[in-house]
Amino acid sequence: MKKFSAIKIYTALCLMFASGTLLAQSPEYLTAKSDSCMIEASLAFNNQEAEKVKLLCNQAIEYNKSNDAAYYMLSKIYLMEGDNQAAENALRKAVGIDSSNYYYSATLGAVLVQNNDFVSAIKLYEWLINRFPSKTESYMPLIDLYIPRGQAEKAFELADRMEKNIGPNEQSTMTRFRLYSAAREHQKALDELLRADQVTPNEMYETYIADLYAGLGKDSSALVYYSKALEKAPDYIPALYGKMEVFKRYKNYPLYLVYLKSFMANRQTNPSIKKAQLEELLKDPILYRDYRNEMAGCIEEFARSAPSDSSVAISSAIMLARYGQAEQAGRVLDGILKYYPEDQYIRGNMMSFLYSTENWERLEGFVDTSLALFPDKAPEIFQFKGLSQYKLNKYDEAIQTFMGQEKYFRKRKDTLMLIQIYATVGDMYHNKQDNKTAFKYYDKALKLDPEDASVLNNYAWYIATSKIGELPDKKDLQKAVAMAKKAVENTSGEYHNLDTYAWVLFLNGDFAEAKRIMGQAVAYGGSEDSGILNRYADILTYLKEYDLALIYYKKALIKATENADQAEVDKITARLESLGKLIEAASQTTVSE
Repeated sequence: MKKFSAIKIYTALCLMFASGTLLAQSPEYLTAKSDSCMIEASLAFNNQEAEKVKLLCNQAIEYNKSNDAAYYMLSKIYLMEGDNQAAENALRKAVGIDSSNYYYSATLGAVLVQNNDFVSAIKLYEWLINRFPSKTESYMPLIDLYIPRGQAEKAFELADRMEKNIGPNEQSTMTRFRLYSAAREHQKALDELLRADQVTPNEMYETYIADLYAGLGKDSSALVYYSKALEKAPDYIPALYGKMEVFKRYKNYPLYLVYLKSFMANRQTNPSIKKAQLEELLKDPILYRDYRNEMAGCIEEFARSAPSDSSVAISSAIMLARYGQAEQAGRVLDGILKYYPEDQYIRGNMMSFLYSTENWERLEGFVDTSLALFPDKAPEIFQFKGLSQYKLNKYDEAIQTFMGQEKYFRKRKDTLMLIQIYATVGDMYHNKQDNKTAFKYYDKALKLDPEDASVLNNYAWYIATSKIGELPDKKDLQKAVAMAKKAVENTSGEYHNLDTYAWVLFLNGDFAEAKRIMGQAVAYGGSEDSGILNRYADILTYLKEYDLALIYYKKALIKATENADQAEVDKITARLESLGKLIEAASQTTVSE
């Protein structure tokens, strides 16, 4: 009896545990487990834990194969990962489970378009519009599918249907406008917008109306509608740009520049678009000649519209410099340096700017700061420091700066840089009136490249002019002639080299050839250089071609005056006085004869 009871109790326990297991696997329990997984999946999704989301969603589906939310969340993860096909498969399952969920089907439609399954996408959007006629989000994707496939009638019908279901709206109006425009029915396109603007006036309609009028050559009507749009939205860029372009077509530059300035000040417009606009305007000679200050103001607005954008600042500074607005360009670069005081690229541009504007004192200090920030960049920026010291007549310091890099460039076997170092140091020793040392450095440069025209030209000039008030030795002068000739041969038509060659020929007694070569120097660009004009006149005077000499002395005087070079003005004035006496003497001799 006891044994039977034990068996009976054991059996009852087994049945009880068995019934407990069955209870645990009931549909309600599985659904609850699935929903619990989805709660965790949502948290993981918010934390951007993609793999965890996928694991939990798949667990949710194992518990409940009808969990449409799990498939939908999986589709979002697949889309984020760029796996559009997996997203499509997951969305099809979600829609299959719950076709009443608009967002499942709408998302599937967008994915079908991405997957180039346009036939399925069209069918799906058509079904969505029939099923959810008040959901405006489905109309435009379907219209965008109809139009490129030549289904204009269906697009028109859909626009009408959208307007019937939700009333007048931009989407239906712009659909008709697009269709009429594509068919080149410009009057119908215009009438559509005019009708819509009367019902619900807005800046977009009015800007398109203005654009159509402008395209038809009716600029007065275009200006009316651009103005209406800007009254509603003063910062509406399409209207602002359109109005600006009308004034440009009429060459009404003062008004054009007013609107250009507003366009440049707008912070919503892509800086690259504004930059392209300004660079195009740099080619306009009228703006460059007559409206430089106004253009500079527009460029400054461009810079102010993106105060922390280094590319905008540097572009603005370059353009301002091209318009001759060095002060404004400097302010723009100073402004961007406040944001990026240790940026190598910006500091490099600032050094180039200071060099180009010959701001030597600031350049010297700026390079010192840059070298402290980037000591490893010394070989790349030492020239800025050396040249600023050179221009400030700090020759000893400049020589030390240049020669301090000699070892580095020797090690790298950088011949070009070594030639530049030796040539520049040679120039400075010449300025120190130490020609013996200067010539040693020129010789070092020519040893590396015997054909370097710049070194040959300077060397020849300094030999020819180093003895004030007297000619150099005949041997040295012949050496100078040979070097100057080689410089000219290596740089055909370079007027500075022609000038040197002509002058050393003159000093060497080859007067006719000196005149011919100096005439070439003037013709090839030397007519803007008072020194060259003066030397040409000196040669002509020596050859007793007084009338021609007078012409070139006067031209030289004009250039020297323009350059505010008083020392040169005084020298040329003295030459003119001497020439006047020679002309008078020649005249008296002729009379007496």
